[in-house]
This record gives sequence, structure tokens and C-alpha cells, in this order.
Amino acid sequence: MARALEPELSGAVVQKVRAPWPERLELELRQPGRTVRLLLSVESGLGRISVIEARALSSLDNRPTPWLLRVRKELTGRRLSSIRCTGPRQVRLGFEKGGTSRTVVAELGAPGVLLLLGEDDLPLAATQGPARAPSPVEAVDEGGPPSRLREARGLEAGRAAEALVGARESEVQREARRRARIQPIRSTLQRLRRTRAKVEAEAGRDAAAEEHRRWGELLSRALDRIPRGARSVRLTEWTESGSREVDVPLEPTLAPRAQVERHFHQYRRLLRGSAMARERLATLDREISETERALAEAEASAEVDAATPAAPPPARPARKRASPAHRPYRVFRGAGGQPIWVGRAGEDNAALTFQVARPHHLWMHARGVPGAHVVVPLDRGEEVGQETLLDAAHLALHFSRVAGEPRGEVAWTRARLVKRVKGGAPGQVTYTGEKVLSVRMEPARLERLLRSREDAAS
Repeated sequence: MARALEPELSGAVVQKVRAPWPERLELELRQPGRTVRLLLSVESGLGRISVIEARALSSLDNRPTPWLLRVRKELTGRRLSSIRCTGPRQVRLGFEKGGTSRTVVAELGAPGVLLLLGEDDLPLAATQGPARAPSPVEAVDEGGPPSRLREARGLEAGRAAEALVGARESEVQREARRRARIQPIRSTLQRLRRTRAKVEAEAGRDAAAEEHRRWGELLSRALDRIPRGARSVRLTEWTESGSREVDVPLEPTLAPRAQVERHFHQYRRLLRGSAMARERLATLDREISETERALAEAEASAEVDAATPAAPPPARPARKRASPAHRPYRVFRGAGGQPIWVGRAGEDNAALTFQVARPHHLWMHARGVPGAHVVVPLDRGEEVGQETLLDAAHLALHFSRVAGEPRGEVAWTRARLVKRVKGGAPGQVTYTGEKVLSVRMEPARLERLLRSREDAAS
């Protein structure tokens, strides 16, 4: 193609430059008495240099890329001086004007790239990544199978090349548009099905909730038989079929009454979660049904609306390792499994208090000294239990300037009553409506809390 087109187009002036998509460059060349559109493409599997009759449709005409703007600036008004094949998969087009030269290099491959070079092959721009020098020039093997262009010469060879690849290009683009319509629907359907499986598991926790209620009732009738520090206790349960022995699990650090409260709290939490999950299941089933119908309609539609602009085959972006999302707090588990969030640093403290915490959540801080913000997430209208309050206070003191002291004071209030200090450092706040808790540190309690940390590996 380089040998066929160079004598025909040498001296032609670049009138217009288009790039319907990054891997495709169209040059409108003017010669006395005729205009020729030269196509340079590095699209995967469709790379070529050819002559086209009409420019490609594109939705990007009104949004030129930096690459296109630079190529237009450098090439418009220049004369095409050479078309050379400088490697098995490389073509160079030279342009001259006023004693200065510019070069466009097409490197085919996966992915292909178009390069713009200045004087002495100085890199100016590229379609992929930063401007760079082209690959070294290689000798071209003239052997191999005969040309599929048969006896075509000159511009006819360019048109024959376009006819050869054009039919395949149309099919590739049609399939790409079809995938672009179907794949988002498929992804949505897969996500909904995964969510439904999780919600269905949540909805089936009634049995677990009922077990906690039984354990709570058994413990409430046998408070004097609950040994301190034990992990379980065997109690007698009376049923319609008679008596049976039941092993009731315990939290070793809790007092007998707190053990009962813990099981009833778990019972209410699981029951509430199951009811909400069942409501969510009905919504998910409806969304899944609608999405399945939309997918069936999209798959049945083989043709895309003729008014839709042609689009290039989607480029495969370089695979990047996703960095884990930063969470501005550590999670600990208090009495009954209640989560307790502890801020990490100044800016993270602010993010926890003003972005993560809800207005009705309980907020806590070591009184009068720098330290972490501590948040206990509660349901609206829910009161914090005494054991959870002590657990959170222990963490507030441990992650403060008074860590290691046998006693300390902690202020606590609702998150909605905490305000930023104007002009203050990140995490510096004022608060109202606070209550003060004087705490004697319990080493066993603190050790249990630190062991419960969920993001210890973070």
C-alpha cells in the first residue's frame, strides 16, 4: 500500500484532519482537480492504510481530543511528502512546509498507536499514553503469500484495501454496539442475583433469633446459677415433651444480667433484620424480573437503530490493581456484638464524625485531652446499654493521650450535637448536651475489645 499510494498522493495538501476515535486518523488531501480521503487505522484486527469515499460517523466530532487538536495544528496546510513502510507493522507518513517536517507513525499491534513526531523525530503526541519515540526501523520481508489486492494499482489499491477490510469492520462495530447495549443489563442482573442471595440468607435468620430468645429466657430464670467468666452454662428447659438440658453460650466478661440483655438484644436485632430482608426480597424479585425482560428484549434485537453513530470496537484498558477503599475508622465489637467505630487520626476523625456517623449515633471522646473520636452506631430511638457504653469509653481512653492511666473521664453525646471548630485543626470539635462518664479501666475488658478488632490487618 505504501508503494502504491506514495506516487499518487505525494505533494497533496492536508486540508482537514479528523479522528472519529483515537485509533483512526482521516486526512483529507487536496490535489489539483481532486480530493482524496486517506485513512490510517491502528484498530485491533482492522489496522490498515487505505482510501475511503466518505468520512466515518462519530459522536466525538464536537469534542476533539488533545491528540486531534495537536495533529490538526501540526498537519493542516502541509504537503504529504512520503509514505514509507518502515517495519512489518509500521508505516510512516512525512509532511513538509516551509522547510520544516512532521511525521505520523502508525504502529500496528495490541494495542496499536499513532505517533506524531517533529523535527529529528522529536515526540510531540500519541493516541495512547505520553508522546514517545517510535519503534526502531526494521527490514520488511518481501516474501510471503501473494497480495489479496490482486492487480489493483494506485488509488484503486487503496480503495480495494478498504473494501477488503470494510465489511469485517462493519460486523465488528455492529457486534460492539450490540455488546454495549447488552453487557450493562447483564451486569445489573448478575449484581441483583448476588444481592438477592445475600438478602435471602438474612431473611432466614428467624430461627437464630428464636434461639437467642430461648437462651435469654432460660438465663433470666437462673441468674444465680450463671458463673462469672464461663463461656457457657447448662440449664434445664421444660417443653411439651418434657425436660431437656441446654448449653447456653455466655460472654465471659459480662455480668449475669448483661448476659440476658445480650441475648434479647440479638433476638430483636435478628428479628428486625429478617423482617427488613423479607421486604427487600419482594423489591429485588420485581427488579430481577424487569431486568430479565429488558435483557431478553435487548438480545432479541439483532440490529441497532440506524441513527446510532458508528462506534469503534471497545479498547481493552490496561488492567490496574484496584486500591482498597480507605476506611477512616477501626471497628471493634462491644457487648452483644455491638460495633464500635474508632477514628484513626485528625482528618479521619473528622470524616468519621461528619461523613460516616448519623445524627442519632452516640459520639464519645476522652475529656480534655487529644484522642480518637468514637462512634456507637445505634438505631433511631435506641438507647445505649451500660456495657456497650463502658466498652466504648474504654476504647476512647485507650486511643487518647491518657492511654495507660488507671482512670479517666469520657464525654458522650449525640453526633448531631458535635460541630467543627471554625479555623481549627482537622478533627477539632466542640459539642453540647454531653454527659461525663468517670471510668476505672478494666484490663480484661480492654483486652477483649482489642481482640475483637475486625480490620486488624488494615
